[in-house]
Amino acid sequence: MSHALPKSEAVKDYSMIQVKNLKKKFGEKIALDSISFSIEKGKITGLLGPNGAGKTTTMRLMAGYFTDTEGSISYDGLDLNKNSAAIKRKLGYLSEAAPLYTEMNVREYLHFCADARDIPERMKAVSIQKVLDLCELKSVIDVPIQQLSKGFKQRVALAGTLVHDPDYIILDEPSSGLDPNQILMIRNLIRDLGKDKTILISTHILQEVTEVCEKVIILSEGKIVMNADVNDLGVTNRIFFRSEIPIQKVKEIFFGSGMKDAQILQSNDDGSFNYSIDSAGQGGQSVFQILAKNSYTAHEIRPFIRSIDDIFSDLTRNN
Repeated sequence: MSHALPKSEAVKDYSMIQVKNLKKKFGEKIALDSISFSIEKGKITGLLGPNGAGKTTTMRLMAGYFTDTEGSISYDGLDLNKNSAAIKRKLGYLSEAAPLYTEMNVREYLHFCADARDIPERMKAVSIQKVLDLCELKSVIDVPIQQLSKGFKQRVALAGTLVHDPDYIILDEPSSGLDPNQILMIRNLIRDLGKDKTILISTHILQEVTEVCEKVIILSEGKIVMNADVNDLGVTNRIFFRSEIPIQKVKEIFFGSGMKDAQILQSNDDGSFNYSIDSAGQGGQSVFQILAKNSYTAHEIRPFIRSIDDIFSDLTRNN
């Protein structure tokens, strides 16, 4: 069976995945409130949010598990509702509670997954061998899944997700419950896959986003509260500086120059204060010049970089 998308619909210059005005209700509860985003080809995108924010609902909709919804999801310009079968043949989805037939051994399970994906008999052995190598499972190939550790079970589930060599990969909490060594293995595997696949991954481990992903989307209460490149996460107009200048004088000399929102972060034993100020794009050099012009010493000046933990907390605090 061919895994190609229908040739009747020409593929144009679309982002690999586009979600537009997606809305999902469970009874009267709105799980997703008209969210829109795109995932570029060959990018690893992280989906973050507190429990109940809508991450799993989003992923299930993108995998075609739910159909009773508003809005649209398209892959390479092809609508998921109209081209569901063709898209699913090029899509790998791993849910958080990865379903496994634990009475099977690893070899039997992967053969089952290959059959379910209609992989031709002549290609089956090569496809299975590839995911055995990729997920480092050769040492347990004949072991019943029920006897494996959680880390190995997760790798078996991931191998089953990848056996048909999908172009789009959706992973819901792939590192959940794993020990540090297992988490590192999964992260390295995702990085390798991301070299030529388009991946959406949800996680509660914020560090995982900065180490693995190129883009991050944060959900809160069913709405997108951030959609940004990971490299831009902590970048702001805010400047950190340390000086003896009192807060009243900071407001007087800086606000008159267009800067705003000065905050004392810390009082120091030497009589100086640590400040954060919104430079309105003027940068640290302007902060230094204003201090010097008013005869105040700048002991330290640098960009004020926020951590992803702080960003996540601020954006999702109501949750």
